[in-house]
Amino acid sequence: MAERSGRHHEQDVELQQLWMGGHWEASSGDRVADVVNPAGLGTLARAQLASPDDMRKAVALARASFDSGIWRDQEPSQRAAVLRDAADRLEKRLPELARLLTSELGCPLWFAEKAHVPNPIRHLRYYADLVDGRSFDDYRSDGVNTSIVVDEPVGVVGAITPWNGPLSSPTLKVAPALAAGCSIVVKPSSETPLTVMALGEALAEAGLPPGVLSILPAGRDAGEVLLRHPDVDKIAFTGSTETGVMIMKACAERMARVTLELGGKSAAVVLPDADVDAFVAALLPMSFSVCGQLCISQARVLVPRSLESDVRDALAAAIAALAVGDPMDPDTYVGPLVSEKQRERVEGYLELALAEGASIATGGGRPGSAGEGWYVEPTLLTDVTNSMRVAQEEIFGPVVALLAYDDVDEAVRLANDSPYGLSGSVWSVDRDAAVSVARRIRTGMVSINGAPQAYGTPFGGYKQSGIGREMGPEGLQSYVEKKSIALGQFRPGEG
Repeated sequence: MAERSGRHHEQDVELQQLWMGGHWEASSGDRVADVVNPAGLGTLARAQLASPDDMRKAVALARASFDSGIWRDQEPSQRAAVLRDAADRLEKRLPELARLLTSELGCPLWFAEKAHVPNPIRHLRYYADLVDGRSFDDYRSDGVNTSIVVDEPVGVVGAITPWNGPLSSPTLKVAPALAAGCSIVVKPSSETPLTVMALGEALAEAGLPPGVLSILPAGRDAGEVLLRHPDVDKIAFTGSTETGVMIMKACAERMARVTLELGGKSAAVVLPDADVDAFVAALLPMSFSVCGQLCISQARVLVPRSLESDVRDALAAAIAALAVGDPMDPDTYVGPLVSEKQRERVEGYLELALAEGASIATGGGRPGSAGEGWYVEPTLLTDVTNSMRVAQEEIFGPVVALLAYDDVDEAVRLANDSPYGLSGSVWSVDRDAAVSVARRIRTGMVSINGAPQAYGTPFGGYKQSGIGREMGPEGLQSYVEKKSIALGQFRPGEG
C-alpha cells in the first residue's frame, strides 16, 4: 500500500485515518479494525473507525456544504468536470488500486484489474456525461398554464456500503449523488476500508469543495448516527435484506428518502434446446466471480429433467477444474472468501444442504493445495428441491444448486418461488423464446445466454432484493427531488 498523508506506520502496520470532509483526520475515538488479507491472513493495515461524534461532525460538514450551495449551485458542467478529473486520477492509479483491492477482498487480481477498479472509473465518467449540458428544468404546459418541473438535489446523503465491492459500491452512490449536487457521507465496511479512500483523494484533488464528501469506516454505533440523523435527507444502502429491513423502518420513522440494493438468489433457467457446453462455459463467471460473493450470482440452475444428468456432469467437471488459490496468481479463478466468518457461513450451508437431503457433485470442502486463507472449494449441489433452505436463502459463496423441472411453466414457477428478485438468466438457441420466458420472471435483471447488460441500464430488484435502482438515468433520479413551479400563462423564453 502506498504511503499517503492519512496513513502512518504503527509497529510495521499502516494506521489509516478517516476521510473527513476532504482531508485525512484522526478519529476522536479509540476503535481500530485490523484489515486482514484473506489469502495469506496477514494484517494489511489498521483502520481507525469513526466514533459517533466523528459521524456527527461529518454530517454537519455535509449539511453546511449543501446549504451554502458551494457544490449544489455549481453548473452541471462544472460538477461534471470534477467527476471526470477524479476518474482520470483513479485511472492513473489503477495497477496500485487493483492490488490493494485484491489484498483486502481476496478476489483474483485479474478481476480487480478488469472490473473492480475500471467500473468505478466508468461510473464517474458516465454520470459526468449524463449531467453535462443537461437542463434540470422541464417546462410543461397544458395549453393554458405553464409550470417548471425542477430536479433539485435531494440534500445530504448517507451511503452505507458492503465489503464485496470496496470501490465500486461506494462509487455507484457517490457519482450520481455528486452529479446531482448532493453532499454525501459514506460509511464503507470496516472489513474492506482501504481502496475506497482513493475515491476521496481523487475527488479532493480534482476540486471537490471541502465538506461535500466524507468517508468514514465505522461500527454500528456510528452507523446508527448516520442512519437516524435528522440532517441526512436520504439513505442509500447496499447489503443484506435483513439489514435493509431495519434501515427501511428507521427511514420510515422520519420519512427519509431511501434506496436499498439487497440480496439475491438468482436462477439460471436452461431451456430444453440450450447448448449445454456453451451454457456451462458462460455460467462459470456468473456464479463464481468474487468467490460467489456477489448479489447477482447465478446461484440456482434450473434444468429440464431430460438434460439433468448432462448438465450435472458437464457443470461438475467444469467447476472441479477451476483453479483455486492465491488471488495474485494470474491463473487463479477462485480466491478466498473475505473472512473466517464468511467461510463459517458457507460451510454451515453446505452441512445444511446434506442434512436437507441434497448431494454434493463436486467440491464441498477446503482445498488442500490453496495454502493458508479462507478458502472453500467451488461446489455443485444436486438433488436439490426449491423448498430447501439452500435454494431459498442467499449463501454468498462459491455454491451453485442444480434443480430439475418438467416443463417451462414449472421452470418459471421455480424461478419466481423465491423471496428475492434481483437477477437471473435464460438459456436457449432461440433468443425470442428465451426473451418470452425472461418476461415472465419476476426479477430486476435477466440475461439471455449470459449476455452482459448494456451500460446505463438500471440495476436493482423486485421483492426482498430492494427498492429503487442504481446505474443509468434512474440512478441519477434517485438523488433528486421534483419541484413544480407554477408560472400561469407563460411561454418559455418570455420575460
